[in-house]
Amino acid sequence: MSDAITGGPARNRGLLLATLLITAGCALFIFSLRSTNLSTPGWATALDPDLTNIDQVAVYFSLLPRFVVAILSGLMLGLSSTILQQVMRNPLAEPGTLGIFSGARVGVAIAMLWFPPLLVFGFALPALLGASLTIALVLALSARGNFSPLYLVLNGLVLSLCLDALTAMLILANFEDLGELLTWQVGSLTQDNWRVALLLLPSLAAAWISAFWLCRPLTLIGLEEVSARGLGISPARLRALALSIAIVPAVLVVAQLGVIGFVGLAGAGLSQASGARRFKDRLLTAPLISAGLLLVTDQALQTFITVIEIPAGAVTAILGAPMLIWLLSRVKNSPAGHRQPHLPALCRSPRTSLLAVASALVLTALIATSVGRLPDGWHIATGTDWVNLLQWRLPRTVAAASAGAMLAMAGCLMQRMTGNALASPELLGVSSGAALLMIPVVFFLPPLGRTQTMLLATLGCLLFLAFTMRIARRSAFAPEKLLLNGVAVTALAGSVISVSVLFGDIRVTRMLGWMSGSTYSVRAEDAVVAIVLLLIFLILLPLVRRWLTIVPLGLSAAISVGLPLANARLTMLLMTAGLTGTATMIVGPLSFAGLIAPHLARMIGLRKPVTQLAGAAFIGATILVLSDWVGRTIAFPWEVPAGLVSMIIGAGFYGLLLVRR
Repeated sequence: MSDAITGGPARNRGLLLATLLITAGCALFIFSLRSTNLSTPGWATALDPDLTNIDQVAVYFSLLPRFVVAILSGLMLGLSSTILQQVMRNPLAEPGTLGIFSGARVGVAIAMLWFPPLLVFGFALPALLGASLTIALVLALSARGNFSPLYLVLNGLVLSLCLDALTAMLILANFEDLGELLTWQVGSLTQDNWRVALLLLPSLAAAWISAFWLCRPLTLIGLEEVSARGLGISPARLRALALSIAIVPAVLVVAQLGVIGFVGLAGAGLSQASGARRFKDRLLTAPLISAGLLLVTDQALQTFITVIEIPAGAVTAILGAPMLIWLLSRVKNSPAGHRQPHLPALCRSPRTSLLAVASALVLTALIATSVGRLPDGWHIATGTDWVNLLQWRLPRTVAAASAGAMLAMAGCLMQRMTGNALASPELLGVSSGAALLMIPVVFFLPPLGRTQTMLLATLGCLLFLAFTMRIARRSAFAPEKLLLNGVAVTALAGSVISVSVLFGDIRVTRMLGWMSGSTYSVRAEDAVVAIVLLLIFLILLPLVRRWLTIVPLGLSAAISVGLPLANARLTMLLMTAGLTGTATMIVGPLSFAGLIAPHLARMIGLRKPVTQLAGAAFIGATILVLSDWVGRTIAFPWEVPAGLVSMIIGAGFYGLLLVRR
């Protein structure tokens, strides 16, 4: 671990930083006490309040518990992240990046729906079960890559996106039963008694004592497993015990307060940057820095934003994405190359393969326009009924097919441009870049037409794609760093939307529906625009066929054949941004069609650039049409957005790709 992050001062200034942060938090707390009209000589009475004095009651039962809970939860999250990073020898590990928070959230949702007895003692037990299963799955996915630090976090973040999509589906389908989950998951520190503080305090003490007790063996296992075995230490048992010590505090925090992401990651990262190289030093400084960060964040929100209550968890998630990118720039490149997973071709005739996927698209579209659910059960529309329903179902089917085809083509272009088998508009954050740009557009500009919003979304995609490519060039387009940057941007977009929801603006409802990938607001005019743009891009593809063949071979090959590499990459960037921006405005920023379709095209024998792009377009269209139909019927009369359905399908395919690497 000591050499995983480079740079930083030699002296340990972690305690000084923690002291400054906690002092600042205390100063803000004292400032907020002054606003309660509690006189300075009377502050001591806050510990023994007069129940007839509303200011004293507010301080004793709300402000003081909130102050203590902020410190305790920050300490627990920082401790959890420090142990996880040492056990996994991964400077990017923390409960949020490893999927622990998302697993806990799904566990609570499932318990609320189908296993209410698990909620007898609150959310702690189902959250612990969900988090434990999630971390086990992340470790299983990462085992084939020898637990490479970057791939470990990448697997955790992708699994988090999938589990969050599953949670969103459950909430949409069971809103009456899971309404409480929405208020819990935002990560608020608001308190009205001392119960949470009294619960967290002994848990923190037990975890911290256990961590210091295991400090020496964990230090050895962080350096070299052979040395640990030579001293009679079982690395597997030690890791299992340490993971338990790390997971329990994080789960208790999320069970009591909701998701407070990236606080532990920031504390551990700043601890190392401040000079804490030894694990023993980080066990002390990282939790204190995390506590100071959370305390300052929460007290600042109380002091300066008094109109509306903004949960600390939403703000820490926004600040955490830049922190992840910063830490990512300090992590050494993994020796893993740009290996493509071996996917044997199922068919050797490209013409037959193209005919098969085109037929699959036609069949899926026919099912989507003729089969559905009504209040009295399933219904197959024929004749006049089918014609009458066509005016409602055809536009969204055409729009979903066009968006799926464009995302698939964008995924093909990105994979050939970067040499990265896991590149896609969704995973690289290009789609979420459009979402980030559209958030201020929705709030500060008058309502725009679909064509205008498509142009703005394309601009957002282009900006974030250029940003991602610029960062990736510094690491020679290392696949892990490229993907992690994208996932960080995706997390940032989701966090900004979460904060926007708190303002209660009706316009946020449209953003939520769009970001989840819904097509139910698509009109016939939108479908026409989408299909026309798709046809334009399809016509342009043969013009860049030679570039698509040579660019993946690298710089030397491009120079040897006289290819203007800069112009080729710029053209491909513009095409990718246009495809992604247009598709994003139809199905939202998350769908994974851009990841799945190119690989399925290769699996059916479509290897050459143009045939692969055409086949991927048919496959992507089929996936989105099928996802839209499933979302429309699976929870009738409620509707699950197509983007959420296809995202879960895509996450499963992502796991398959990792297994076959």
